[in-house]
Amino acid sequence: MNENVRIVLAVLVGWLLYGIVWNVLGLAMAAIFSDSFTLGEPLTDTLTLVVYLVLSIPVSILSGYGSARFGLDHAGTAVKALAIVNLVTGIVVQSMAWKLLPAWWHIAFLIFIVPATLYGGRLVSTK
Repeated sequence: MNENVRIVLAVLVGWLLYGIVWNVLGLAMAAIFSDSFTLGEPLTDTLTLVVYLVLSIPVSILSGYGSARFGLDHAGTAVKALAIVNLVTGIVVQSMAWKLLPAWWHIAFLIFIVPATLYGGRLVSTK
């Protein structure tokens, strides 16, 4: 497979993996914390916010890992590109949901997304 195609597909794999897992997690959170968390409504319960934030980290790690596994010899490039794509996607989504969550949550989420994605990519050995 062409190097550029492999990198683009690896980024797409990581991005889709993130999106699917994050959205399923959101539905699960709405079910588990049904008293304090309703999709599309403002979330103010601190425990729920912290749990959701903590869960965002392994999702980012998983997306970096998946991208690196698919990227093979180009894993480093793919994961770096994915980290940027995840950050840009995160900025867009957080700006759309700005009124639903406190500012500290948005900022922390965006701070964690790049290093967690890069860490996930480093978990794959490209020997």
